[in-house]
Amino acid sequence: MKQAPKSSSALSAQERLEIIRHSAAHVLAGAVLEMFPEAKFGIGPAIENGFYYDFELPRTLIPEDLEIIEEKMKKIIQANFPFEKRVVPIQEALEKFQKANQPYKVELIKDLEKEGKTRVILYKSGPFIDLCSGPHLESTGEIPAEGFKLTKISGAYWKGKENNPQLQRIYGVAFENKKNLKKHLRLLEEAQKRDHRKLGKELELFTIPSKSVGPGLVIWLPKGAVIRSEIEKLIKKEQTLRGYQYIYTPHIGKKDLWVKSGHWDLYSDKMYAPMKIDENEYLVKPMNCPMHIEVYRHKKRSYRDLPFRLAEVATVYRYEQPGELSGLARVRYITQDDAHIFCRQDQVVEEFVQVVEYIEFLYGIFGFKEYEMWLTLRDPQKKTSIWEMMKLGNWLKKQSPRLSKRKATNTFPPKEKPSSTALLWMLWLKTTWEENGSAPLFRLILCSPKNSI
Repeated sequence: MKQAPKSSSALSAQERLEIIRHSAAHVLAGAVLEMFPEAKFGIGPAIENGFYYDFELPRTLIPEDLEIIEEKMKKIIQANFPFEKRVVPIQEALEKFQKANQPYKVELIKDLEKEGKTRVILYKSGPFIDLCSGPHLESTGEIPAEGFKLTKISGAYWKGKENNPQLQRIYGVAFENKKNLKKHLRLLEEAQKRDHRKLGKELELFTIPSKSVGPGLVIWLPKGAVIRSEIEKLIKKEQTLRGYQYIYTPHIGKKDLWVKSGHWDLYSDKMYAPMKIDENEYLVKPMNCPMHIEVYRHKKRSYRDLPFRLAEVATVYRYEQPGELSGLARVRYITQDDAHIFCRQDQVVEEFVQVVEYIEFLYGIFGFKEYEMWLTLRDPQKKTSIWEMMKLGNWLKKQSPRLSKRKATNTFPPKEKPSSTALLWMLWLKTTWEENGSAPLFRLILCSPKNSI
């Protein structure tokens, strides 16, 4: 049974591009199957600018393989195989992939079965059959043959867990046409020249001695330490001018502190294992919030003391899977410019606006012209939401004529595809701090907080 997609007029350009990328991932898997009939398949989603697919293969891929696989992909595109969708009983799918010796697909089907699913979706394109919820294009021929390119090979643990088998991941990029692909590839070339991992080594800014110290643990070298120190001085100066008081908190604390705050229940998989000290369990600090609350509550305070603004340049420790680590972008300890504001209800809007203006100012110094901000609201199950309490609607609407209301997911940051009934408010705010009138843009997103930090 063929998929019945939206009509072309109903699809936005971005929606169609994402479907192109998802379909390209399936074509990649089909090409790899042709090259390695014994290949075992992991997952192959669309991602920003492209797609990837994970494989267990009989040998290690080399860069030269990418060109061969690309040619096979183009032949599959030229063959114009239809993407055929079937909804089948879960047992039928299980037997099919067991017979095909596809253990990773079998595992995924069993996971769905545990979730209570009784039927699953399969897509067939040519000889390749995949477990996939879709959507896809009508046929492989709709993928722009000159609009994609395979870019790199890397290792990836199955399901991102280091105790699982390590698979080989092939990345690709895909666009609507050759022109946009070339434009993106030029940007990639420029980005590689400015890769912070490359510059960090060449300029002697930092090192990450994985074998001796540990993966994801950064050591700032003297030159890098000077840069970091100057940034910290700037942040402390500007926050002090804005009425923040600086504090220092310990790097470890009792586990009960984060259990009480609710962090442990939501984020324990990103925390390091507890250590026992004097009959109590302690954690290396994963987040500062509970300790800043302890500063506020260490004595009685009057409403006249509010707003009470606390700030700290604080180091926290988060566990990242080995396959997720990447230079300074994904590490196992980070130093945050962290702050908490305790204020009266009638002060919330003013404090919020001041925080936004400070972010604009600080990001402007470093040349950021377009960025996203995520504002977390209270759990939608609560009777009163922060959105209602702050009554920010009028202020936000004055900032931008483009206000859209979408459903949020329970992941952080939220994805475009909704999976809950919480409301996601997305809006572009035009800032005005630049004198030349060329104001940067940022998107403020108000979302459900269930899994946000």
